[in-house]
Amino acid sequence: MPLRRGRTYPWRLLRAAVMMLGIAVSASAVHAIGASLDLPGKTAEEGTAVVKRSLKRLNTDCVEMDITLGSNWRCKTPFFSLVSLDIFVSTIPEKTVIRADSRNRQSYAFIDLVSNELGQPKYDKTYGEKSLLLTAGATLISPALGYWYVNSNSMIKNKSIFLPFLGFLAGDLALFWVSSKIYFTNGFDPFNVGLTSMLISMGTYRAVMLVPFSIQVMAHNRFVGLQITFRY
Repeated sequence: MPLRRGRTYPWRLLRAAVMMLGIAVSASAVHAIGASLDLPGKTAEEGTAVVKRSLKRLNTDCVEMDITLGSNWRCKTPFFSLVSLDIFVSTIPEKTVIRADSRNRQSYAFIDLVSNELGQPKYDKTYGEKSLLLTAGATLISPALGYWYVNSNSMIKNKSIFLPFLGFLAGDLALFWVSSKIYFTNGFDPFNVGLTSMLISMGTYRAVMLVPFSIQVMAHNRFVGLQITFRY
């Protein structure tokens, strides 16, 4: 009986896509990164006031939370916000502590902004704006290049750049190898043009990754627009 081609291969493609997505997610995922600033002699109300001023300057909404996790005051930015922060103001004997948590070093950048609002000594790092056009171009070539461009020379970069870069590159190469093998070797070609089908799958991967990369670039540019200095 002749082999019916094209029925089992879509499932192989699906498994490959899931594998590729897992590699990319694991490569870019990071634990929450926290940064804090001590305010000797300040009350929780004074600490909260400077946080609110900093958020206003950053043009970022932050929703006050009823669940404060032991702090005197807490707020959290909405999930759709360019700047992602979970901020706590707590008091311990003789001082107030402001702490910010984020997915990447946005927490450090925000604490640097708070320090600037308080007139504390300046840091020595400055940055220029990043281009959304270059972000798109690099990501279309490879999401690994897009990731590298977004996170290099940025105050809100992830702690690790090289290992996630390798993960994105491995995911891209794996998708290319599996899709080309399926489309050209095994005959699964729903559009009757193997190259077009392969480019659709590769393009979808790039389009998906372009969204978080663009958001991170816009957050970077918002911090740059403050015209302050940063620690990292």
